[in-house]
Amino acid sequence: MHKLLLVSDRDDVLKAFAAVQNWERIGFKAPHIRYDFEGAKQSLSIHHADAIAIALKEDEEKEKVIAYIRANFPYLPVFQAGTTPEETLRYLNELKTVLNRLQADFSSDKYDVGKVMLEFRHDLFRKLVSGEIKDQDMLYRHMRLLRSRMETDRPCILIELEQPAGDDDVLEGRWHGSNQLMERALVTSFARDVNGYHMVPLVTDAGRIYILAGPLHGQETNEEEESITSTIRACTVEGIDHVKEYQGLDLRITQIQVFPSLNSLCE
Repeated sequence: MHKLLLVSDRDDVLKAFAAVQNWERIGFKAPHIRYDFEGAKQSLSIHHADAIAIALKEDEEKEKVIAYIRANFPYLPVFQAGTTPEETLRYLNELKTVLNRLQADFSSDKYDVGKVMLEFRHDLFRKLVSGEIKDQDMLYRHMRLLRSRMETDRPCILIELEQPAGDDDVLEGRWHGSNQLMERALVTSFARDVNGYHMVPLVTDAGRIYILAGPLHGQETNEEEESITSTIRACTVEGIDHVKEYQGLDLRITQIQVFPSLNSLCE
């Protein structure tokens, strides 16, 4: 059974959680409930939590909880607290999908929860650039759940890469047609933080290759859009050189797009 912590002083949220019947039947223990930052901190110090929901009236109190878990529990999923029983059950089902996969391999000495969370985030961003995610609320909800460091409402950059004609059979032989294996190979060359942005290499199911650069939480940049784009492009070119040297894969930039936000990709 998954163990939850709800941190809320909102009547609508507390009533919605109280209305959930038979927690065990849906795969959870009845949540521990705390009403402020100090209560959340005390609970996390003595009770294990597989996930946490935060719904507090005061922004300052909420930010203290978020800062605390960011510093001490970097992989703890943060799920949405519903305001109705129906919403609550829907968000719990989304959470359960993540927790079931996160906890599937605890018996293995090589299990790395950070890598599993990274794979989840790549799945999410892959669907986003493929046009499969149309709901901005769902995007924000899942980015919190998967502890993404990116913000959804500031400009982002999408760079498309391609292989020269005739390289397809080389990729087929090396990665056996697996786009995900190819994506993992690209992570070493392209994934990095630069000037307040995080770069993520993505290979879609259709085999299209992208570098998504999104703004990081709490890291404002004073650079103009053109300067940021130039910096991200330069880092992409470095990655292309690196992947050619170490992976033998020749890539080139075919398109650079600047979007108002990650949210705008849902449109």
